[in-house]
Order: sequence, then structure tokens, then C-alpha cells
Amino acid sequence: MNIRKQILILPVLFFLLLPTTASAATISLRATPAIVGVGDMVQVTVLLDSAVPTNAFSGNLHYSSATLEPVAVNDGNSIVSVWITRPMVTSAGAPITFAGITPGGFSGDNGVLFSILFKAKRAGTATISLQNIEVLRNDGEGGKEPTTIRSLALSIGVESLGGYTEPTDQTPPESFTALLGIDPQLFGGKAYLVFAAVDKSSGIDHYAVAESRLPSFLFRFFPLVWNTTTGPYMVADQGLTSTMYLKAVDRAGNERLSIYPPQHLLTLYEKAALLAILILVVLLWQSGWGRRRKLHP
Repeated sequence: MNIRKQILILPVLFFLLLPTTASAATISLRATPAIVGVGDMVQVTVLLDSAVPTNAFSGNLHYSSATLEPVAVNDGNSIVSVWITRPMVTSAGAPITFAGITPGGFSGDNGVLFSILFKAKRAGTATISLQNIEVLRNDGEGGKEPTTIRSLALSIGVESLGGYTEPTDQTPPESFTALLGIDPQLFGGKAYLVFAAVDKSSGIDHYAVAESRLPSFLFRFFPLVWNTTTGPYMVADQGLTSTMYLKAVDRAGNERLSIYPPQHLLTLYEKAALLAILILVVLLWQSGWGRRRKLHP
């Protein structure tokens, strides 16, 4: 081999022997539409591209509060099936925090984590960025996957351009089931319900819960009292004698009801009171029977 060939081959070998540092995952932001005007709505979607199976995702989404106002979060089409921290709008200017798990993992392109609906407030360039992002491999060990982060610069014009229009949603959330739990480290060891509904259209807006010991035909006269909750929900009737009604409501107002039946007919105090009444009745009956025996030997 002559010297010229050696000179050509050495750089190639050097390049091949370099350690691979390129990331196998990318999290990016996509705006629909790409250009908006003041007063318009814009949907910003958080997307994941991953060459290897990944199953856990977390981070914070920051935005220019002077130019954008967050209106709602939609996770209806998310690849995440279990949210540890569900992304939601809390207050103006506050970052949107998220942490979720995809059992079995995800690999591929354009995996939707969630979408945010923003209203354009002021003309200019709005910056939307992702920080503290962490993506974990679905390898049994939860290894951290190197991830490329791509921010978004959104152009906002002076006049309205139409913006994003949400599709009509007339489909209620999917059926869901609540599970009862008791954990010494949660709610002081009191009973609670865990639940999660899925809505593929506009996304879940909130949950409401009501408890009652009355049969349902009496609700016409004694309506259920609904309380908004996010879950897990600490049961008010710790005796577990009430039927618990859970309602998932999507952003279009469609509802799905789930019913958790009572676990006991009576509370311990009611059982004790009933037993005391029975004993008293027996004593009174025996006493009366004894007097009749004396009067009519």
C-alpha cells in the first residue's frame, strides 16, 4: 500500500472509531398554523421522535407570557397512557410541567406527548421552549436517553389571520374504572380512589365525584352533590357504605359516568347500634313472656 492510500484511509478509520454521541431521541414543537395574528388561537404540539423504545418523559414547557396566553391542554391523542404529572394550565406565565409513562415503550416519529392551545396577545415573535427534559429507555433499567431539544419561534402578526379552530367534539370520554386503595403514606392511611379517563378528541377537562347511600330513584328529590376533583380522591365515607359516582368531563362538556359500589352495608357504629337494639328487643320480649307465664301458669 502506497503512502497516498494510507493518507486517505487514516481519516476514515479515525472517523469510524470516534465514540457515537448523536442522540436517538428528539423532542420538538409544532405550531398549527405556523403564522398567526393578534387574537388568533394556535395549537402547539409537543412531539417525540425516537429511534429506540422509550417509556418515560418529563420536563417543563416555557413560553413568552407577554405574547401568548395558555388556554387549555389536550392530551387526548398522547402516546402517554399514565400521567404522573398531567400537563395543565395553572396560572398566567407559569411553565407547564409534565411527567408521564408509556408502558411497553414508544419508538418512531411524531409521537404526540400533548398539545397546548394558546391565544396570541401581542404582535412580535413568541418563543416556546422545553427545559429539564428527560427521556428514559424502555430497557428494564430506565437508562437516560440522549435527547435533542428543538424550541419554537412563533411569528405573530398585527391583524388576525384566522388562527386555529378546534374540531367539533360530540364524543364522550371512553369508559373508565376506579380502583380503591389504602396506603399509610397517602391521605394518612385513609381509603381513596384512583381513576383515569381517556378522551381522544378534545381531552379531559376535569373530574367530578359524588357519594350517596340513597337509592338512585330518590335522586329526583335528593340530587347528588358533585365536587370537582383531580384524583386520587380521598373518600368522604370512610366506612365505605356509600355508592361513589365519578364523572369524567371533556373540554367540550361531554360526560362519562363510572360507578363504584359500596363495600359495606352498615358502618361499625351502625352494626353495634343494630346489635344493641336486637339485644334490647330480645330482653323485652323475654321479660314480657316471663310476666305472662306468671299471670297464666
